[in-house]
Amino acid sequence: MTKTSEYIVNVNTLQERNIFNIKIQFAVLVFLLGDSLLVPIAALDLHHLRKGGCPPVTKFPSSVKVNLNIGGQEAPTMSGDVRKRSISPWEYSYDVNNNRFPSMIAEAKCLHTGCLDAEGNVDINLNSVPIRQEILVIHREMNGCVPTFKLEKKMVTVGCTCVRPMVQEQ
Repeated sequence: MTKTSEYIVNVNTLQERNIFNIKIQFAVLVFLLGDSLLVPIAALDLHHLRKGGCPPVTKFPSSVKVNLNIGGQEAPTMSGDVRKRSISPWEYSYDVNNNRFPSMIAEAKCLHTGCLDAEGNVDINLNSVPIRQEILVIHREMNGCVPTFKLEKKMVTVGCTCVRPMVQEQ
Protein backbone atom coordinates (compact mmCIF):
# COMPACT_ATOMS: atom_id res chain seq x y z
CA MET A 1 0.00 0.00 0.00
CA THR A 2 1.18 3.48 -0.74
CA LYS A 3 1.21 6.24 1.85
CA THR A 4 -1.76 7.90 0.14
CA SER A 5 -3.95 4.80 0.34
CA GLU A 6 -2.87 4.21 3.97
CA TYR A 7 -3.87 7.78 4.78
CA ILE A 8 -7.29 7.32 3.16
CA VAL A 9 -7.82 4.10 5.09
CA ASN A 10 -6.86 5.85 8.33
CA VAL A 11 -9.23 8.78 7.63
CA ASN A 12 -12.06 6.37 6.83
CA THR A 13 -11.28 4.44 10.01
CA LEU A 14 -11.43 7.71 12.00
CA GLN A 15 -14.78 8.64 10.44
CA GLU A 16 -16.19 5.19 11.25
CA ARG A 17 -14.86 5.49 14.80
CA ASN A 18 -16.50 8.94 15.17
CA ILE A 19 -19.81 7.57 13.88
CA PHE A 20 -19.51 4.64 16.29
CA ASN A 21 -18.85 7.08 19.18
CA ILE A 22 -21.88 9.15 18.18
CA LYS A 23 -24.04 6.01 18.15
CA ILE A 24 -22.76 5.04 21.62
CA GLN A 25 -23.39 8.55 22.98
CA PHE A 26 -26.87 8.54 21.49
CA ALA A 27 -27.59 5.09 22.97
CA VAL A 28 -26.51 6.32 26.42
CA LEU A 29 -28.78 9.36 26.00
CA VAL A 30 -31.70 7.11 25.03
CA PHE A 31 -31.02 4.91 28.06
CA LEU A 32 -30.96 7.94 30.38
CA LEU A 33 -34.09 9.52 28.91
CA GLY A 34 -36.02 6.26 28.70
CA ASP A 35 -39.41 6.37 27.00
CA SER A 36 -39.52 10.17 26.90
CA LEU A 37 -37.32 10.20 23.83
CA LEU A 38 -39.43 9.81 20.72
CA VAL A 39 -36.66 9.26 18.15
CA PRO A 40 -35.37 5.66 17.99
CA ILE A 41 -31.68 5.00 17.41
CA ALA A 42 -32.49 3.50 14.01
CA ALA A 43 -33.91 6.88 12.94
CA LEU A 44 -30.59 8.67 13.52
CA ASP A 45 -29.46 9.72 10.06
CA LEU A 46 -25.72 9.15 10.01
CA HIS A 47 -25.58 9.22 6.21
CA HIS A 48 -24.83 12.95 6.23
CA LEU A 49 -22.06 12.49 8.80
CA ARG A 50 -20.35 9.88 6.60
CA LYS A 51 -20.69 11.95 3.44
CA GLY A 52 -19.83 15.29 5.10
CA GLY A 53 -23.28 16.53 4.03
CA CYS A 54 -25.78 18.93 5.51
CA PRO A 55 -26.08 19.39 9.26
CA PRO A 56 -29.52 18.95 10.83
CA VAL A 57 -31.88 21.91 10.41
CA THR A 58 -32.32 23.72 13.73
CA LYS A 59 -34.27 26.83 12.69
CA PHE A 60 -37.76 26.94 11.22
CA PRO A 61 -37.63 28.20 7.62
CA SER A 62 -38.93 31.69 6.87
CA SER A 63 -41.10 30.29 4.07
CA VAL A 64 -42.93 26.99 3.72
CA LYS A 65 -45.26 25.38 1.19
CA VAL A 66 -48.81 25.14 2.58
CA ASN A 67 -51.73 23.16 1.18
CA LEU A 68 -54.92 25.24 1.50
CA ASN A 69 -57.17 22.43 0.33
CA ILE A 70 -59.21 22.11 3.50
CA GLY A 71 -61.94 19.72 2.46
CA GLY A 72 -64.53 17.82 4.44
CA GLN A 73 -64.68 20.36 7.25
CA GLU A 74 -68.24 21.51 7.54
CA ALA A 75 -69.44 23.81 10.29
CA PRO A 76 -71.36 21.94 12.99
CA THR A 77 -75.10 22.49 12.81
CA MET A 78 -77.13 23.45 15.87
CA SER A 79 -80.83 23.00 16.48
CA GLY A 80 -82.37 26.35 15.61
CA ASP A 81 -80.45 29.51 14.88
CA VAL A 82 -78.47 30.35 18.04
CA ARG A 83 -77.87 33.95 16.95
CA LYS A 84 -81.64 34.58 16.93
CA ARG A 85 -82.46 32.53 20.06
CA SER A 86 -79.82 34.25 22.20
CA ILE A 87 -80.83 36.87 24.79
CA SER A 88 -78.05 38.87 23.14
CA PRO A 89 -78.90 38.33 19.45
CA TRP A 90 -76.64 39.26 16.57
CA GLU A 91 -76.56 39.39 12.80
CA TYR A 92 -73.77 38.62 10.39
CA SER A 93 -72.14 40.70 7.71
CA TYR A 94 -69.51 39.27 5.40
CA ASP A 95 -66.02 40.64 4.83
CA VAL A 96 -64.95 39.52 1.35
CA ASN A 97 -61.38 39.89 0.09
CA ASN A 98 -60.25 37.78 -2.87
CA ASN A 99 -56.59 38.37 -1.95
CA ARG A 100 -57.04 36.65 1.41
CA PHE A 101 -57.57 33.09 2.61
CA PRO A 102 -60.23 32.57 3.73
CA SER A 103 -61.69 35.01 1.21
CA MET A 104 -65.00 35.37 3.11
CA ILE A 105 -65.17 35.95 6.87
CA ALA A 106 -68.45 36.32 8.75
CA GLU A 107 -68.49 39.21 11.26
CA ALA A 108 -71.15 39.30 13.98
CA LYS A 109 -72.80 42.58 15.08
CA CYS A 110 -74.89 42.79 18.26
CA LEU A 111 -78.47 43.88 17.53
CA HIS A 112 -78.99 45.70 20.86
CA THR A 113 -76.92 47.40 23.55
CA GLY A 114 -79.08 45.69 26.19
CA CYS A 115 -80.27 42.07 26.46
CA LEU A 116 -83.67 40.52 25.82
CA ASP A 117 -85.92 39.47 28.69
CA ALA A 118 -88.26 36.44 28.65
CA GLU A 119 -90.89 38.39 26.65
CA GLY A 120 -88.36 39.59 24.06
CA ASN A 121 -88.11 43.18 25.37
CA VAL A 122 -84.72 44.89 25.65
CA ASP A 123 -83.50 45.10 29.25
CA ILE A 124 -81.08 48.04 29.50
CA ASN A 125 -79.91 46.85 32.94
CA LEU A 126 -77.83 44.21 31.14
CA ASN A 127 -75.26 44.69 28.36
CA SER A 128 -74.98 42.88 25.06
CA VAL A 129 -71.26 42.63 24.20
CA PRO A 130 -69.35 41.15 21.27
CA ILE A 131 -67.35 37.94 21.57
CA ARG A 132 -64.06 38.39 19.73
CA GLN A 133 -61.72 35.72 18.42
CA GLU A 134 -58.30 36.08 16.82
CA ILE A 135 -57.88 34.05 13.63
CA LEU A 136 -55.03 33.54 11.19
CA VAL A 137 -55.44 34.63 7.58
CA ILE A 138 -53.13 34.52 4.58
CA HIS A 139 -52.87 37.69 2.47
CA ARG A 140 -51.71 37.62 -1.14
CA GLU A 141 -49.79 40.64 -2.41
CA MET A 142 -48.75 40.98 -6.02
CA ASN A 143 -45.30 42.34 -6.87
CA GLY A 144 -45.73 42.69 -10.61
CA CYS A 145 -46.82 39.20 -11.67
CA VAL A 146 -45.26 37.43 -8.68
CA PRO A 147 -47.50 36.75 -5.68
CA THR A 148 -46.15 36.85 -2.13
CA PHE A 149 -48.09 35.54 0.84
CA LYS A 150 -48.16 36.82 4.42
CA LEU A 151 -49.64 35.09 7.44
CA GLU A 152 -51.44 37.63 9.62
CA LYS A 153 -53.72 37.75 12.65
CA LYS A 154 -57.23 39.19 12.39
CA MET A 155 -59.72 39.89 15.17
CA VAL A 156 -63.22 38.70 14.28
CA THR A 157 -66.48 39.17 16.18
CA VAL A 158 -68.03 35.69 16.26
CA GLY A 159 -71.15 36.35 18.34
CA CYS A 160 -72.57 38.31 21.27
CA THR A 161 -73.23 37.53 24.90
CA CYS A 162 -75.15 39.13 27.74
CA VAL A 163 -73.25 40.46 30.76
CA ARG A 164 -73.95 42.51 33.87
CA PRO A 165 -72.82 46.12 33.42
CA MET A 166 -69.52 47.24 34.90
CA VAL A 167 -70.05 49.40 37.95
CA GLN A 168 -67.24 51.83 38.66
CA GLU A 169 -67.11 53.38 42.08
CA GLN A 170 -66.04 57.02 42.21
